[in-house]
Amino acid sequence: MQKLSYLSSEKLNLIWSEEENQKIKKLLDKKHLVYLENEEFIIESGATKDQVQLKVTLTKSDKSYYYPIECVFVKESSSDFKETEVAFKMLDYLDLYWTNYFSEERNVFVPLDWSKHEFEGIHFYIRGFVRNLQLENYANDFLSKHGHGDYEIHSISSET
Repeated sequence: MQKLSYLSSEKLNLIWSEEENQKIKKLLDKKHLVYLENEEFIIESGATKDQVQLKVTLTKSDKSYYYPIECVFVKESSSDFKETEVAFKMLDYLDLYWTNYFSEERNVFVPLDWSKHEFEGIHFYIRGFVRNLQLENYANDFLSKHGHGDYEIHSISSET
């Protein structure tokens, strides 16, 4: 198996326009509105000739809750795929996940490391990690004030 990478947006071609992303975001926000606690969804997507990726993040406005879920579809040598079709299937999968996540009182999580999933005839990889960016920033500030923290901790979305 090749090494999976969630690529930075600079290396990707857009799948959906900013307007389309906003429509998808509004639909997710509206569908799950009853469960949102001063939170919103953020949608990011892109593709290369070999992969399609999608990230749906649930985040509080103060960043005290930040839950990005990343999906990567890797083209197999003989397969032919349409980027938008693959992205919508992964989005449908994540929509079902969020429904389950909220109905189970936020106690259902995706794996921390890449895990292979199959949905509607496609295979893709998924991972996610709940973070408290607000607390992380406070901790970094505290460490900096006390002579520590001259190193960079990379986001889960770095190319790993």
